[in-house]
Amino acid sequence: MFWEDIEPNITSRLKAAVEHAYDVFGKYRLDSIITHCDCPVCMNAETARELSKRPLEEISAGLLGEYTNSAHGYDRETVEPEFKHFLPRYFDLIAQCQIPSPLCIEICLARLREAQYRANWPAEEIAVVEEFFQAFVEACIGQTGLEKWPSGMRLAMDLGEVLVMISLAGGDLDAALDTFDKADDPAAALHMAAMRGDLSVKDGETFYFQEHLSNFPQAARTIGQFLVRDSVTERIGNAIDLIDNPDYDTILDTGLLLG
Repeated sequence: MFWEDIEPNITSRLKAAVEHAYDVFGKYRLDSIITHCDCPVCMNAETARELSKRPLEEISAGLLGEYTNSAHGYDRETVEPEFKHFLPRYFDLIAQCQIPSPLCIEICLARLREAQYRANWPAEEIAVVEEFFQAFVEACIGQTGLEKWPSGMRLAMDLGEVLVMISLAGGDLDAALDTFDKADDPAAALHMAAMRGDLSVKDGETFYFQEHLSNFPQAARTIGQFLVRDSVTERIGNAIDLIDNPDYDTILDTGLLLG
């Protein structure tokens, strides 16, 4: 997906989640040059100094992406407080659909998994992370713009990438899927139909096929089982009557066939 082409949907809930992250994690300040990998393909000393001294709200996605790219190793004494310092800016940029990674959105918060934040962080900080994830999922579901591909019209927003990001971060995938399930149709049904195009079956079991989930089979199964439920098929079928726009027909019809 081309995130640079997506117009952000900053809902009131998402805006509040980002602001709360700045408040809660604001106590983590840098007093020295950040810990970083300085190998030729990671971060040079000049970039490390710029990241360490630039005001948090002024750090661009490209600059923070250099930190993401240099995210090798983790410890609670030095790296963790540095990462927590940057975390609100990660959320802020992601909310704006500016991805702080030179590769993709799926891996940009993988350090949360290294931190095992749901087991080790204070309850207030865990709640901030989870609220951001749910608010961002909710906002992305509202993104139903289309883009033309050689195979026809597709949703510009790939919600699967967001769910994979949460999975790789060690976030509460069940809560994210619950947010998805409770979202209003026809928007939610459109995304469900679109995501069914990435379903696969192995050994009689349905899973969501995405390269970044190759080492996370449980997440792939969880998303896959979510998408093949009869209730999802019913919602997709009902959405056909809710949308008076033939450009969405192929997405919905294909979603029905793949259920």
